[in-house]
Amino acid sequence: MQKINLYKIDNKSHKDFKKYLNNKAKFIETKKLNEEQEGQESQETQEEQKSYLFSLFKIEEKPQTELRWNWVLKEFGQPNLSSKAQPKAILVVENDKEMYAVTFGSAFFLVDKFCDRNYAFKIARRMKYVEIKTTTLLSPNMQRNKNVSTYINYEDLEFESGESFAKLKAKLKLDKISSQLIGETIEFGNSIKFDLQQPNLKNIVLLLKFLKTILNQKEIYKIPVFNKVNDHLLLDKLESNLFSKISKDIRIVKISELDIIGVSEIFNNQDTSFELWHGQKRKKIEDLSFDKVEDFAKEKNIDLSVEILNINVKSFNNGQSIRTDKIKNLIDYVDDENRCVLSKGSWYHYNDDYQKYLEDSIRDIQIVYNDEYDFSDKIHQDFIDKKFIEEKKEARFEGMSDLKIKEKLKNKYYAERAFNLLRVEDGFKNYDRVTDSYAGAQIELMDLYKEKTMYAVKIGNASSSLCYAVDQSISSLKMYKHHTLKNMPNIEKVAVWLVLKREQLPNNRNGQPDLSALNMLMLKNRLDSWKKEVRLQGLTPIIYINYKR
Repeated sequence: MQKINLYKIDNKSHKDFKKYLNNKAKFIETKKLNEEQEGQESQETQEEQKSYLFSLFKIEEKPQTELRWNWVLKEFGQPNLSSKAQPKAILVVENDKEMYAVTFGSAFFLVDKFCDRNYAFKIARRMKYVEIKTTTLLSPNMQRNKNVSTYINYEDLEFESGESFAKLKAKLKLDKISSQLIGETIEFGNSIKFDLQQPNLKNIVLLLKFLKTILNQKEIYKIPVFNKVNDHLLLDKLESNLFSKISKDIRIVKISELDIIGVSEIFNNQDTSFELWHGQKRKKIEDLSFDKVEDFAKEKNIDLSVEILNINVKSFNNGQSIRTDKIKNLIDYVDDENRCVLSKGSWYHYNDDYQKYLEDSIRDIQIVYNDEYDFSDKIHQDFIDKKFIEEKKEARFEGMSDLKIKEKLKNKYYAERAFNLLRVEDGFKNYDRVTDSYAGAQIELMDLYKEKTMYAVKIGNASSSLCYAVDQSISSLKMYKHHTLKNMPNIEKVAVWLVLKREQLPNNRNGQPDLSALNMLMLKNRLDSWKKEVRLQGLTPIIYINYKR
């Protein structure tokens, strides 16, 4: 039995892939393999369908590389050691205008960027499983960006809204004929890894025929994955939005420590080193993170807000160069407005399975709207005018004009603080700016409290700002769970209070604001995760909605 790591090459990338291989690898030979066909098709059709071309490429590298940890040997007077480069090869298979690649060694690093990223999970949705072994799920812009789970004696495919499968490892339910071709263990990612019972070219042909048969069957599982964006106008809009957002806040760029290449989990700090470069400016680093990129930019005088997506990253594994990417290919980012995600340098839609799952989950949360709590610039200014009368004679304002005093007061009583203080008149207890110590940091417990309910309040018009209230609520909940707080009152309900800077949302069937009409994908992801955290503690989640006009 031999493991076979199979990619389907994207139809639009055939020429680029072949050109890349010719530059990176040594071409060995092409073999043609025919198989007998059933039916009375024309000779020309038979020839087209039954011909499989197998082209072998080998990657030539330096035979040995010095180990990165030779320094410790030197400290003890020992000679340096070196490691042999792992041999790599790629078998390209062509049939009926389709192209596949079987990778050997770590050659999957070279093939991954040319693959059809939907192919593996199209197969995965149509196969029967007797046991789930491992899942890797992506949750862009969530606190857990990538989540690897392993299971024992487990049969269900579990996922949360906002998550997309990046990898699945399982045991197959095979019939007698299929079990003679492949083993029961299978892995899906950007590629598919099989155990081939007898490794030879003929059985690879049979494997490809088997997969084509699977693709003609109905889906068994609804597995959420991202679908690639092909609309050129939308792509231009997404790129423009990304550059605009980066210019305003460079911290939206997130580099994950875990990546899936083929079916392999690649951790960016394990047996790997990197080299950053921009033009002639270069720097070697041991692990890849945004902070390291930021340090590189400061040292080399690079304007990150303009150039971050043009910085290149060369990856080394045990001293051997394995791939080169732009930063853009290594980040995950969600475009709320267009409900798309940037992953590995390409833009993807959230598919319909995901959209429905998320909307159903959010609809399950109780929504409360009370127009008495709506906010406005006039209400804010009236509050400042009142504080002006109360505080203008304080010593710190001596010598200031009335206009300057009001300006100072508006900075002190910014919109959210004013909103929270106004709620005290409605019977709420104000906890805004009241902190407690947790894990050596000062954490704000909550903004408001009333009738055994804790509230996290945020005013805004975008996910990036409103998510702060959700994250604050989760942090407070964790402190409450571990009984680390000195001043936390008893709670039964946990509320996120969103004051939206927009026109009023349409109502749902219960007469409350319909959050499904809110075009904020990242916020909905966070709210769904928050809902589950709250319920796990035996508490009730509530979303309060008001408006700032």
